[in-house]
Amino acid sequence: PDRRTLVVSGSPVAMRVRAVLVCFTLVVVSACAFETRGVIGASRDSDSSRRAFPLKHADRRASTDLAAHTDLPLARLGNSAHAQGALPVTHFGDEDKFPSDFVFGVATSAFQVEGDGGDRPSSIWDDFADEHGLGNAARQGIRHWEHVRDDVKYMARAGVKHYRFSLSWPRLQHENGEPNEQGYAFYEKLLKALAENGIQPYVTLHHWDLPAKLCGPSSGGVGDGDNDDVENSEKKKDDDNGVENSDKNGVENSEKKCGPVDWRDPRSVAQFTKYATQVFERLGDKVKFWTTLNEPKTVADLGYGAGQHAPGVVSTTAPLVAGHNMLLAHAFAVKAYREKFQETQTGKISINVNSDWREPLDATNEKHVAAAERAMDEQLGWFADPLYFGDYPASMKTRLGEDLPNFTPEESALLKGSTDYFALNHYASQFVVDAELSPANSYLGRPTDWTETSVDSSGTQIGPTGSCHWLTQVPFGLEKTLKLISERYASPETFVTENGVCADGNGGSLDEQLNDETRVNFFNAYLKSTLNAVKQSANVKGYFAWSFFDNFEWADGTAIRFGMVHVDHGGDFGGEWSARRGKESLRNYREFMLGKHSGNGGVTSRMGEETISRLKELREGMDDSFYGVFDWETDRSASEHVEAEAGTESDTVVATTNRNGIAALGASSLGRRGLSDRKSKLGEATTHDSAKEKVADAYAALAAAVEALRQAETSITAPGPRDPEAETLLAQAELVLSQAERPRTDALLATAEQVLAVAKRDDAVAHGALDVRKADATGSVNAFFALDDGANSQNFATNGANRGGYSMDDPLWRNTAKKHLEYFISMKPVWMATVTGVLFGLFLIAIQVACNLARQKGGKACGANEGEVKSLVPGYKKAKASFGKDEGAKYGAK
Repeated sequence: PDRRTLVVSGSPVAMRVRAVLVCFTLVVVSACAFETRGVIGASRDSDSSRRAFPLKHADRRASTDLAAHTDLPLARLGNSAHAQGALPVTHFGDEDKFPSDFVFGVATSAFQVEGDGGDRPSSIWDDFADEHGLGNAARQGIRHWEHVRDDVKYMARAGVKHYRFSLSWPRLQHENGEPNEQGYAFYEKLLKALAENGIQPYVTLHHWDLPAKLCGPSSGGVGDGDNDDVENSEKKKDDDNGVENSDKNGVENSEKKCGPVDWRDPRSVAQFTKYATQVFERLGDKVKFWTTLNEPKTVADLGYGAGQHAPGVVSTTAPLVAGHNMLLAHAFAVKAYREKFQETQTGKISINVNSDWREPLDATNEKHVAAAERAMDEQLGWFADPLYFGDYPASMKTRLGEDLPNFTPEESALLKGSTDYFALNHYASQFVVDAELSPANSYLGRPTDWTETSVDSSGTQIGPTGSCHWLTQVPFGLEKTLKLISERYASPETFVTENGVCADGNGGSLDEQLNDETRVNFFNAYLKSTLNAVKQSANVKGYFAWSFFDNFEWADGTAIRFGMVHVDHGGDFGGEWSARRGKESLRNYREFMLGKHSGNGGVTSRMGEETISRLKELREGMDDSFYGVFDWETDRSASEHVEAEAGTESDTVVATTNRNGIAALGASSLGRRGLSDRKSKLGEATTHDSAKEKVADAYAALAAAVEALRQAETSITAPGPRDPEAETLLAQAELVLSQAERPRTDALLATAEQVLAVAKRDDAVAHGALDVRKADATGSVNAFFALDDGANSQNFATNGANRGGYSMDDPLWRNTAKKHLEYFISMKPVWMATVTGVLFGLFLIAIQVACNLARQKGGKACGANEGEVKSLVPGYKKAKASFGKDEGAKYGAK
């Protein structure tokens, strides 16, 4: 080929072009990576809010080689069509009352909220999260370890009286199997805080976070004589089955000195029993409701089958072995509790069985009905039948054959009756269709004689899904599951220990996140179904909403939200990392917790709801910018102040209310009400109740106006000294909000009008040059307060009334501008490198093009056949002459 051609594969021209392109690509990729990290949360894991796996729909008829299923859904269900949306509104009438002893609670788990504070030893979920880019988010959780006392106070302020949580096994046990005193001190502190705030604990011993390292004779410190019966049972079982551990379980049958706890290993039974015994001994006198393990079916299927949860094993048979050992671990832990502790500690114990509902696609088709029954044998019966009958469902034993381990007679007797109540976790439902027995029917590769679908024969979805494609919202599924438990297991006392929905609110802003109507509709619909089951004689005693806080959601990281309290995981909403703010769903569920929908006021009324003074005490010392003020706390303060103005309280009480109550509207991160509230409510009423509204909204108007002016003045889009008039007005207004005297309503409004006028002016100056005044402009004070916009004003007023006002933690004009400026400032080195690299690359390319054009014309300006380096190295000819002809030629060749 002609070397004078402009671009030739392998030529210097091509190599230089490629080098420039590679450099440019690296710089751009670096810039994009920096952008995804964000500015405020730059030190967080860039993947912490991203799903660890793609949410694609697995083909149920695909190959049974699960290792090839790289697109398995992150789901408790194998294949579910995605139908985002929400359930319709469900109303509770006066006749819709739960029994007076019905319990309403909330739930979380250790790994999802605590973080790794206190030097918590690693769990298998730490390792799994690290492998999938979620390590930083997992280690942060929601910083519950650091904030445990105030978190409990926050629950009490929300009306919580019953709280289910789990213990961290790694936190409570050293590698040698001995108790970790620092871990026990943390949980003793938590239990003490719950007792001080009148909250009943419901404790789960283990919720998925197995220790990553235990050492000792049985790889976990077992062998001191306490668990000889466990080890003997395991040895006899293996002898009876005639199978080596490694054949069935996929783990070595050697005496490892150290290693992770693994449910495939029979020694895990003894390891868990020792741990449980230590916990009962140390904490048992403070706990009346125990569960041993959380959702063994999820652990088995997703952890040991699909590989989508820790420990990430992909297998068709390992889930059956792991599930078998989890059942035995439960049985021996219960045996230890009943023999040594239950009589004196007077508690109850169970296991959290998770079961979704399987509905026949055609209820008139006997084959579909029978197939749905077999599906429920696996959904519910796999882990519940051994607890009540001592063995697995007959349909499972027939279908799975020798892949399903057998219980010895002793184990069967130990399992039967090993619960004091039924603890049910329920989320989703699917349709079932009869099918020929085949491994291809299941996304797990386990042979089933049915298939599952979320679409009926007419193409209608069984229910909406919210933010999670697997969580089909089907309220009748919970009702039917509760009725089946009652009928199948002789009406045991039952608690719904988990039920909830992943939903992100109505949009991306903080206010939209807090207005989580999808979750409100979900809870109301599922609670109504629970009540229907109770009315049909199901012995249901309680319901725990999942979850109180937004959590670290396992393989989804922080990408999805289940909580009734919004957690600002990365400080992305203008507050501190992990700041908490109540959502609309919490306000709604609080009515159930406080007994509004229970006979005789429910459990709360008998226990006594916190008095107003007690609620004020709970808030003292808590940071309102981290713990958002609940709107009902703001309303209560306003009510007290109006009563004082009417002469029913002393000036001292008024001053306290003024400072600690309504003044918080201007100082706290939540609870501020827009001036549109004043527009729609003030100046109309003459009754005492309306007077309350007038004073409350006048204070709210002033507080909101102060915040508007403060943010307009500190706007980074208008740097420079403060406007003297603004300085004076701010000082006057803040004095009014904090003074001990009772200002008149008209004075409040007059001050608010003055402050707002200056805020409008300064905001216009700050944003005029940027031309950001659009219909949806996030930087407009006018748009936010909407004083004269009719319907828009009413919309703000309505939303403000629903949630106690719009949050200023996500300032609508300042935060957006600040983030953009911080972004560009932080990216300056990257952009400079990018521009410099591109310009330099273009310069090199231009030189090379000029040289090659010259060559094509026969010129030698750039050096022809002696190498292009000669034309670019100053003094080449001089060096050639000084070295001599031969040396120069050799130099040129190089």
